[in-house]
Amino acid sequence: MKQKLPTILFVEDEPEVRFELKRFLQRYSRDVMTAGNGEEGLALFQLHTPDIVISDIKMPKMNGIDMAKKIKELSPEQTIIFTTAHSDNNYFLEAIEMQVEGYILKPVDLGLLKKKIHDIHRNIEFEKQKRLYESILNDVAQMQNTMLAVYNKNGLPVFYNKKLLTFLGYASLEEFLNRYESLSKRFEKKEGCFSPDNNEIQWIKEIKGIAEDKRIVSIQDTKLSESKFFLVSLSDKTESQNIIVTFSEVTSIVKEKRQYKHEAYTDELTQINNRTKFNILLDKAIDKSKKDQSNLSIMLLDIDNFKQVNDRHGHTVGDNVLKLFTTLVLKHIRTTDSLSRWGGEEFILLLSGTTLENAKITAEHLRLIIEKYDFGIDKKLTCSFGVTEVHSEDTSKSLFERVDRALYKAKDSGRNRVVIINE
Repeated sequence: MKQKLPTILFVEDEPEVRFELKRFLQRYSRDVMTAGNGEEGLALFQLHTPDIVISDIKMPKMNGIDMAKKIKELSPEQTIIFTTAHSDNNYFLEAIEMQVEGYILKPVDLGLLKKKIHDIHRNIEFEKQKRLYESILNDVAQMQNTMLAVYNKNGLPVFYNKKLLTFLGYASLEEFLNRYESLSKRFEKKEGCFSPDNNEIQWIKEIKGIAEDKRIVSIQDTKLSESKFFLVSLSDKTESQNIIVTFSEVTSIVKEKRQYKHEAYTDELTQINNRTKFNILLDKAIDKSKKDQSNLSIMLLDIDNFKQVNDRHGHTVGDNVLKLFTTLVLKHIRTTDSLSRWGGEEFILLLSGTTLENAKITAEHLRLIIEKYDFGIDKKLTCSFGVTEVHSEDTSKSLFERVDRALYKAKDSGRNRVVIINE
């Protein structure tokens, strides 16, 4: 069945830009609504609930950030893309904290915008399909051929059907319980999967406390020696007061969702973490640093005059240089360090357990290696570095603003140097 194109709300205060981009967006949507400011955009959203909202950040009456906040209050899962200029840094950092689905720098790269719309539309359709699959699986789980277990009102097992026992690799419930005290002993600890916190025998009571669509467990298939994922359904409204538990396999759905998540957090060109993933890692690292009272430094790297590479050799060569640059940096940092692509020719490095002085040494080491490396073009490449470390009062926003200032100073004072700002 052919998928319907998405509906789009485009909010932009410049009439010419609004007119031109609307014509472009009409090719990839079944309806494009336009507004000139946040107030108009919010009103149109409430009236039409479009699939995708694309908005400028700086606008009169109500800016894009404030509009997006109100939209997220009405519909927390709403997909929003911001278009922004380099001068919008303060707004831009606030937008990052909202965890919207995309940011596109002005002037808008139409190819990038087309790809972003395509990817988001694919994710929307995937979520719809996923909900349909889960609905079907809930129905299938009631069939005799489904893996099924029955527990008494005290949460103790009284029956496993043949399909469940065969999957577990046992001939009878008694045989299984002689080996495992509880079925939950077979649940694997994996991201996004349920496993009991404390008393494994009472796992039924614990899993009932989480949302129905989050009751996913991972169990190893004894025949194939691979993990499979199941949606657990519980029914305790029975005359016998027993609890009927069914396991509907959702392995393909879970794996596909994980693949989408990987793509959402990975830079397509360099295959390292993207900006979205870095922000998540940074928040966690700051919290850990404050909790453990450990050192944490960050480093912002910018390849000097990279535009000249693209202008002289073309974007294909430029892309290859960025990949070589990524490989070179990864080769000369610790496995515990985290490198992400911030955007364009900018990269950001998270150095846990590292003092400011050691971070400076690392930056100087990388600077010299990059300066001497042959990237296969007719000029030497250099890189500028901004370095800082976390303070007890820091947030991710204040920490990034400081390292950004350090990088700006390095670029402004001649490039190919390391600048530290620690206040």
